Amino acid sequence: MNSFVSNKWGRLVVIHLGKGEKLLESIQAEVDRLGIRNGVVLSAIGSMRKASLHIIMNTEDNSENKYITVEKPIELGGVQGVILDGEPHLHIICADPERPYIGHLENGTEVQYLAEISIAEILDLDVTRKLDEFGISYITEK
Repeated sequence: MNSFVSNKWGRLVVIHLGKGEKLLESIQAEVDRLGIRNGVVLSAIGSMRKASLHIIMNTEDNSENKYITVEKPIELGGVQGVILDGEPHLHIICADPERPYIGHLENGTEVQYLAEISIAEILDLDVTRKLDEFGISYITEK
């Protein structure tokens, strides 16, 4: 186990997305525009018309992922995760009228009516991600 401690918070960013905007791509664009290196996605709620995510399919050393795309009315119950070295790693909880979905947020997720996302910036953390021998990214100091 590794842990990384910060003593300084920066900006609190609230993002409003409208109809047709893409969730992950918009978060990444704001992270880039604002120069956020590290942060925490605190919340995300809204409605979507398309959700793209992936889930793990095994417990072997080399992971196998299943990619899921849902195109119908979807309620966004939450997005959470971290932004490290300018790269978001986010998971999503959402549901269509028949079932819930939980997994790793992927590009292509589209807002139906609105989405509201909050991000807390972390200022004094000097970390990045590296791949281990199984191709899984882990957090390490730069």
